Amino acid sequence: MKKYIGIAANELDTYLDYALLSIVAIYIYNAKPNEMGFLGACFAVPFLFSSHFFGRLIDKGHLHQWRALFFFTNSMVTPVFILTGNIYGLLAIAFLKTTARCGLNISNVKLNKDDDESRKFYEIYGYLINFSRVLVPIAVVALYKFSGVWSVIFFSSTLNVISLIFEAIAVKNREGNNEKETSKNPDVEEQYSFISEVRKNSALFYLVAGYTIANFAFFLSNDMLGLFFKDLGQTESSIGMIISLLGVGGIAGTKIASALNKSLTAVIILIMSVIINTTAFALFGFLSKEITPDYVYYGCIVLVGMSSGITFFSIRFGVREIIGYENAGKATGTIQLLSSVVAITMPLVGGYVANVFSLEITFRITSLILLFLLFSMSGSIYFSHQRIKIHEQAAKNE
Repeated sequence: MKKYIGIAANELDTYLDYALLSIVAIYIYNAKPNEMGFLGACFAVPFLFSSHFFGRLIDKGHLHQWRALFFFTNSMVTPVFILTGNIYGLLAIAFLKTTARCGLNISNVKLNKDDDESRKFYEIYGYLINFSRVLVPIAVVALYKFSGVWSVIFFSSTLNVISLIFEAIAVKNREGNNEKETSKNPDVEEQYSFISEVRKNSALFYLVAGYTIANFAFFLSNDMLGLFFKDLGQTESSIGMIISLLGVGGIAGTKIASALNKSLTAVIILIMSVIINTTAFALFGFLSKEITPDYVYYGCIVLVGMSSGITFFSIRFGVREIIGYENAGKATGTIQLLSSVVAITMPLVGGYVANVFSLEITFRITSLILLFLLFSMSGSIYFSHQRIKIHEQAAKNE
């Protein structure tokens, strides 16, 4: 169970950063939509330039040494850069901690060596993510209101120091130290191409393409949700409520995905996630704020979280099931790299659209993109199955 301590601490600190930086940016620095877009981009840019590097690095071994370095980095960044007292300091915090967190997220998949335990591992992993979403914002808002910003920063650093201690113990005891290469043949390792795997395996293609396009739509609107609830007249507490409700939905989504995985493929489960997300953002974009109760919008947040939980399980378990342990780091790194491209650009586009038009327009565009993805994936899978049936029937007739 030791492997879950670092995962839990990393997830707790991740959502602490989302809550803390959003509160400080919106309610202390009075950030504009485009500035929130830049902040969202800083949570994504590191995945673009470091995912591929960390994927190959971690597949080569020395897992716990690298994890110790990442936790040490994240324990130091916030206390140093918060002293700048401006939005640029927040951007630096998001950028630097996300760089270290990129390595941590990739290394997490290497903590699970047994293929037979993959379903349980990713189910627990999903629960840790979403329990963090539920608990951390409540703690952050409470600490922020009663003790100020520095109490939250101390909490963040403590989480990383605790994880650093456990990783240092693991290194010392050589309990999980990957001293040997994951591939006995270095030439084979260097020749491995995740893109080639995607081309050869249609299920893997649907998972990666669907996940990337869904992120394209999601990141257009994600950072606008806090501003949307501020426009409704909500206070700082709404930031914590949003993230917590995302966690509640995520817990339900993880459980649903795990149960459905016994009878449905990862691709079909991903399509169900897209249906839920399309519904949620359509409601955000097309309902009238003047006549719609606030609790309806909070309900939509739960749906977004549920979609996120289902997506996480379907993509992580589905890819691991297809790829296996040996190249899990490189596969995860490549997926993060592809997703980071849209995660960087779309918050900026969303901020621009919200500035020029309105927040509701960003939500409408998101729902329409997801609807297009839904029809495209469903249609492609349907016609693919029809072609297979035709070929099988033709073979029987011969």
